[in-house]
Amino acid sequence: MTTGSSRYQFRNHIDHLHPLQEILDPITVDELACLEIAAGQAALEVGAGAGSIARRLCDLVGPTGKVMAVDIDTRLLDPTGVLDVYQRDLRAEPLPVTPGSIDVATARCVLEHLPNRHALLNQMITALRPGGWLVLGEIVYAPVAAHAPRSADTDLIIHVAHAILDVLSAHGVDLHWGDKTPGILLGNGFEQTRTRWIAETWTGGSPGCRLLADNAHQLHHKLLREGLSHQDLDRFAELMTDPAVLVRGYQFASTTARKPH
Repeated sequence: MTTGSSRYQFRNHIDHLHPLQEILDPITVDELACLEIAAGQAALEVGAGAGSIARRLCDLVGPTGKVMAVDIDTRLLDPTGVLDVYQRDLRAEPLPVTPGSIDVATARCVLEHLPNRHALLNQMITALRPGGWLVLGEIVYAPVAAHAPRSADTDLIIHVAHAILDVLSAHGVDLHWGDKTPGILLGNGFEQTRTRWIAETWTGGSPGCRLLADNAHQLHHKLLREGLSHQDLDRFAELMTDPAVLVRGYQFASTTARKPH
């Protein structure tokens, strides 16, 4: 993997975050439901985005608990009596958390984008109390498959989707980080480590295809440098709205693990 500019490649914009939440929230919420998070506990979300998981954590810890939401862009996050919001550039600034104070810490589609991902994961581990839980999720590399009524459109969808992954990789995103996470946690003595690799088909017009279209839009100029044309990208955007199109979506690795007592 080549490494270019190590910064988050997508903006915190509702057009990007809403479909991402629609796809991934059911997975993360299901993981959290299995942990028996109790009222009064403390939670941390790294890379809180538009705040859907932070709000879910607030529901789980209740009015006597505390949730800390951290992101470089906090415009979509509103603090409450339970939710504290912190603006941090985690490439250079540490997490605003006391070691051993957190019962559950989450991060989704964040660490793979950051050059200091190992150090940041270590900060999250240090923040956990003994017996605390990590819930981590990342998009990981997997071959793309697609179907469209015209074979040329099928080929274009596959080409653009792979080009998106190639651009991300070339700009410092580790698309194998989610595959490495369980081994790293086991090496740190974590228990009950479990990873699910999840990929589903996305139909044109669905949240997943809206996400692909938005990713291609945000990476437009970089994709042109990969040899795609303006016409290719315009056609791709059209196809992502076509209900006759089916795409094997991004593969998501979701890991839960418990810090030893």
